[in-house]
Formats: sequence, C-alpha cells, structure tokens
Amino acid sequence: MLCGYALAGALTAAEFAILALALNPKVNDDYRAYYIDRTTTCLNRDAIGRYMPGRTVSFRSNGAREAIPMMVCGWSGPVADGTHSLGETSRLRLAMPPLRDGLLATLEVNAVIRPPQVSQRIVISANGIEVYRVTLSGRAPTTVSFEIPQAVLVGKERLEMTFDYPDGIPQSPAASNIYNRAIKLISFRLDPL
Repeated sequence: MLCGYALAGALTAAEFAILALALNPKVNDDYRAYYIDRTTTCLNRDAIGRYMPGRTVSFRSNGAREAIPMMVCGWSGPVADGTHSLGETSRLRLAMPPLRDGLLATLEVNAVIRPPQVSQRIVISANGIEVYRVTLSGRAPTTVSFEIPQAVLVGKERLEMTFDYPDGIPQSPAASNIYNRAIKLISFRLDPL
C-alpha cells in the first residue's frame, strides 16, 4: 500500500513538472518569438551565404545554389521568375570580406499587388540599422539601388539584411500572416563604394 502512495505521488510530481514546462517552455528566443509569442513571421535559420562584392546573384531557379544559403527566413524557394517573400519580414545573411568603405546595393524586385492594393512598401535594414525605404507599384520588375554606409559594416564579419513589409498581402482571409506576400526578389548585387 505504501508503495502505491509513493508511485501516485511520483506520478503527480511528474505531471506537475510536465505542466510547468508546458506553461513556460525552455526554448531559444527565435523559437519563442515564432511559435509561442508570435511576434515574428521570420523563423531564424542558421544560414550564412558566401558572397564577394561585385557579383550579381540570381534569385531565380538558375541561381538557387548560391541564393539559398543566403536566405535566413521569410522566403519561398527560388523559381523561374524569382523568390517570393513570405510573412511580414525576410532576411538575408552573408559572410563578407573586410571592407574599407560602404556598399552600393542593387536589387531587382517585383511588387506583389492585388487590387485594390496597388503598391508595396519595403523597409530595408543592414545589421539592424535602417538604410532604405521604398514604395513599389506596378507589375513590372523594378531596380532599386541604395547605399549601405561603412559605419554599418565596420567590425562585422557578416551582413544581415532585413526586409520589412508593412503592406504584405494575405493569401486568403483565413491564411496566417506567415504566408503574406509582398515582393519577388529577382537579383541581388553589392558593389564597393
């Protein structure tokens, strides 16, 4: 009889421990933000693409081998006409050689529009510092160029570019915001200033 009480007590303690973990799981910050708190639509992937300034990277299916390692989160896979953004934020991460000056970024993108919405706003940050804002309209590909100041790069071994989409389009009324569409990235290039 005493053994039965001990077993019941142990099982009750185990259930309380499991309940405590379920209510307050010990997970990393990225997991918590995406799955639990739902404060981001961009689940961090441990990815760092290799890139040498002066080269254009295609984000179409023909450039998948080079583009995919750069894509941290918030992107679909490359297809024939580019790579769709997914969610409210997308990120690219690149290992960079030391640079003396800043960079000129040149992106070819398409806005995803669905009337009555006829434009998409994009806010681009580099290593956590906002560097460019643009509003795209129309269905034709657009080339945008902007400077990434040297101050954003100094002392850094990598460049993390974040694309925020205030006007992303839901795929359906019932679809989660992790599937919102805003742009299709066609190509990416960085040139030293």
